[in-house]
Amino acid sequence: MTKLRFLIAFIAPLTLGLSMTIVAYYGGNFSNLPGDLGDTRFNLFILEHCFQYFTGSVDEFWNAGFMYPEAEVISLSDNLLGSAPIYALFRLLGYDIFTAFQGWAITLALLNYIAAFLLIQYLSKKTWFAGIAAFIFAFSIGLAAQMNHAQTFPRFAIPLVFLFLLLWKDRLNWKWFFLAALSLTYTFYCGIYLGFTAFVPFAIIFIFTVIKNRKKLYLSILKWRTAVGYGLSVVLSSVFLFKLFAPYMRRAQSTTLHSYSQIKESIPTPLSYISAHPGTLVHDSIENLIGESQTGYWDHWLFPGWFGIIGILMMFTVFFWRKKMKLTPFFKPQTTLLLIAGAITFLVFLRIGDYSLYYFLQLLPGYGAMRSMTRIINIELLFFGIGTAMALSLATSRIKRQRYLVFLIVLPLLYLDNYIAPTHTNTTPKKIMQERHKQLIEKMDHIPKGSVVAYEPDLEKLNHPIDHYQLDAMLAAQAVGLKSINGYSARAAYRFGRYWAKPNPENRQYWLERFEAHPNEKIYVIH
Repeated sequence: MTKLRFLIAFIAPLTLGLSMTIVAYYGGNFSNLPGDLGDTRFNLFILEHCFQYFTGSVDEFWNAGFMYPEAEVISLSDNLLGSAPIYALFRLLGYDIFTAFQGWAITLALLNYIAAFLLIQYLSKKTWFAGIAAFIFAFSIGLAAQMNHAQTFPRFAIPLVFLFLLLWKDRLNWKWFFLAALSLTYTFYCGIYLGFTAFVPFAIIFIFTVIKNRKKLYLSILKWRTAVGYGLSVVLSSVFLFKLFAPYMRRAQSTTLHSYSQIKESIPTPLSYISAHPGTLVHDSIENLIGESQTGYWDHWLFPGWFGIIGILMMFTVFFWRKKMKLTPFFKPQTTLLLIAGAITFLVFLRIGDYSLYYFLQLLPGYGAMRSMTRIINIELLFFGIGTAMALSLATSRIKRQRYLVFLIVLPLLYLDNYIAPTHTNTTPKKIMQERHKQLIEKMDHIPKGSVVAYEPDLEKLNHPIDHYQLDAMLAAQAVGLKSINGYSARAAYRFGRYWAKPNPENRQYWLERFEAHPNEKIYVIH
């Protein structure tokens, strides 16, 4: 493939995907943010807290100044440390928090595409369809239901985890294992859910590689440099993971984990994968096919497009048909192993009726803390993309010189397959967020820095969920350097639930009674 063809195969799907995303979720002119006034702004708060910590504006990371005086409140949710430097870059360039969030999210979409493209190129060795596969991973319609969960945006390390792991399998050089281990560790820093879900296929590939190459690996670690390299990989990853999880482990001592019965409704069913997000161009008949009787049905709109569905079905149809597989550039042990890992992962995170293999996975440390298993789509789209690229390669195996024509035909069809009308996407005008932010800052900017503030609006006059007002207070207090009793997170701290639901003096007192060290601290109450 010439450099020109390579650029076309890389740039055309990327341009299509970015333009679709910007129009659908950012208003085309960056007037919107994906998601609502709840989770989106909470993730924004965490990113801004990271930025303030990086730049020295705040002294402590885990004590973020909301649900005050609760300690280590960041451990109630994701921390976004891995991708926060990207957000910080936009803040250093002078953008406000909302525009910096947009820059962060779009940059992550770009990085997600590039990382997936690199993996597919390694598996296929110069195929026209690597960009198609990367598009499905980075821009698929299957992500539409995830756009309110910004903590799932930084997925770019996941394809790199598998790229480095497969390079290690191929070459058995400790340096590739070192990169794979650190990439997986970094994935945990990007998102706790992302790390735990990516660990499943990682473990499958790792175990298979060790078993198959146990003699070679044993002989290699007899050399001191190799032994030190593997040891360094394990030690560094363990140290970084312990540093990350220490606050979460302390939190776990005072909270209960989710039982299987509590989270089973969030595990995808076969119907989830053919249930499309409303607002499509050509999928009207399967929009919300799963139905509103399903708990959290909006999170089950996991349909990855017909290219993804047909591609994955064709892939598994010819998977054991070696003569057919040989017709594709994907015919190699690395691809086979990756697809086996993907198939096992898919089955583990699949529910039939009340039953799922995830019941057993949840017994492992860490997995019991997760409560939204539909987020596995963020990993599975990589396998849907690979399947699509393989299917297209097989379909064009007899017209190799004309594959670019198929590529050019597929691109507009890919657009139709993944299109969602902007009027049906879950977005919020940036102007609304900015105005709410400015109005509350004006009420707080007279309060001395470092003081404690409580925002307790007239509950009878509220026209939004109370969560939105809690976040108004958090963001405004953060902007002017105050500690906020108000709070919002993945879960409430012990005894905070009453104040979360109704921020008033009685519930504030109930909350503060838990903290004997702060009985007389001055609290500035605003309405």
